[in-house]
Amino acid sequence: MGNCLYVKPATKDEVTTLNTREAPPAHYMIKIESFSVLEKYGIKKYETKEFVAGDYKWRLIFKFNGKDSDYISVNLAMADTTSLPTNWEVNALFSVFLFNQISGNYLSSTATSYWFSTSINSWGWPAWIELATINDPNKGFIVNDCCLLSIDIHVQDVANIIN
Repeated sequence: MGNCLYVKPATKDEVTTLNTREAPPAHYMIKIESFSVLEKYGIKKYETKEFVAGDYKWRLIFKFNGKDSDYISVNLAMADTTSLPTNWEVNALFSVFLFNQISGNYLSSTATSYWFSTSINSWGWPAWIELATINDPNKGFIVNDCCLLSIDIHVQDVANIIN
């Protein structure tokens, strides 16, 4: 982390601590239109376009798992690793958010810190959300066949492992 900044609010008994850091977090929004088409045509995998966070290229991968696609899994993957040195490792803290279009709230994954490396360049949740839950019109995750997601990423550390 970075330095701490102490802020004195309006009341004398409260103190707020804010942390600073050099690298900005990256926030990427994803809009999946015609969500029902994925299930209708048996599409088992959906990948976002590449986006940049912390000087690295990433993408989100959604998979419809199980024989009857009972769950959706989500993975964060490094999209382009060709320019990285041999035996690289990147530690990223990330969260995935699913927007509830009725309540205006977000369903979020527990923030995860993971080391991406030469041998494992993606990580995620194998059963992120039940398909029945996301498809339930009363839940508000899909409205007008549109699903809205976002991801927050912060690259925390980079290592080059020497053998």
